[in-house]
Parts: sequence; structure tokens; C-alpha cells
Amino acid sequence: MGTRADPPEHIMTLDQYNESIKQIIGEQQKIAQSTAQLAMTGQATPANPQFVQLMTSQWTLVQQLATLNTNLMMGILTPKK
Repeated sequence: MGTRADPPEHIMTLDQYNESIKQIIGEQQKIAQSTAQLAMTGQATPANPQFVQLMTSQWTLVQQLATLNTNLMMGILTPKK
């Protein structure tokens, strides 16, 4: 582990951050489309394994967004090189 003066183990640029956000949003859009299809057929229920998998994937993406945003707020990004 590093000291306060050492850079974090993983530093990303703002461009990398933006690309990560775009990828996550793209995945969320796919999940939303799949969820809507299940809902239209009455299958968007916790008893449906496909629906549960979609919600698990969505939760994972939400956690990734939270981590990225926290890193952005904490300044764990570097200027574009």
C-alpha cells in the first residue's frame, strides 16, 4: 500500500472515465430493453431467473458507476496526457 504521497494503484484519465461511463450506459440500455420485453409479456417477476439475472447485472453496473463517480470526486483521475 502507498503513502499519501504515492499515487493510487489505478489512475484513469478523464477520457477513460467517460468511455467507461458510456459503456455502462450502453449496457444499462440493453438491460432496460430486455426488462421491457419481459414486462410486456408478464415475465418481469422475481420468480423468473432471466429477470433476476437482469436485475443482478443492473445492480453490478450501479456499483461500478458509484465507484467511478467516487473516484472522480476524490480526484483519482489524471489529466489527459
